Amino acid sequence: MRIDFYYWGMQCPIIYEMQNLINEYNSKFDIYLHDISNDFSMAEKQKMFFPFLTVIEGRTRYRGPIKRRILENLLNGRAIVEKPYIIPLATKIYEGEIIPLTKNNISLVSSGCTLTQCKEACNKKGAFLAEYCEDIFGFINVKDNRVLGGAEYVPSINVPYKIPKDIDTAFLTCLYHSSTEYDYKSAPLNALEKYLKTKGYLKIIAITDEVGTFPNGNLDWFLKHGYNNERVISVEEDYCVLHLVSKTL
Repeated sequence: MRIDFYYWGMQCPIIYEMQNLINEYNSKFDIYLHDISNDFSMAEKQKMFFPFLTVIEGRTRYRGPIKRRILENLLNGRAIVEKPYIIPLATKIYEGEIIPLTKNNISLVSSGCTLTQCKEACNKKGAFLAEYCEDIFGFINVKDNRVLGGAEYVPSINVPYKIPKDIDTAFLTCLYHSSTEYDYKSAPLNALEKYLKTKGYLKIIAITDEVGTFPNGNLDWFLKHGYNNERVISVEEDYCVLHLVSKTL
């Protein structure tokens, strides 16, 4: 069985964890790894708008994290079904300590942004973001040294996805975490928008699902936060309808 794993460098720490896991199955599958960081044509061909994508036998697309049970199911001939992540989002904003996300503190996000709380994976991500950003990669919402939410960016010109790109536009790479109790995302995103304006950016763009919370979403949340719905950018059958949204800074 052939497995193609497409990924955007170390934009997400889960990529590092998935690579390690997939490599354990090298003798059981025909595995091919594809880094799209500098291959925009490959990203367009695969219609990638997620930091990673797994394609099984050239047909089945899996957008979420690949876990061991999924690989074991494939080995045993069991079908895998991916369901969108949809939860009712809380509207009450929680603002803890809002601090810049940097290479020095990025390991803090390991508790919520990894599969195994792997700090090394987060440090790999920090090194990746340092190639595109200055010292600040975004902002995080912190309470008692625990990251509740965050917002991260890269310059749009460095994004491999088929999106509008120019030097005055930032791309929201990741907005987290979605919760049914509190809105942890608004405060760090607001801080990021203010920071980007000081750096000369005129606009921020993002990709969000119409109803699901992965990636970044949902669409209604962005509309309520002053973003414009530009257009549908991709449709993944039975999984998501992705929209491009934008906001003038």
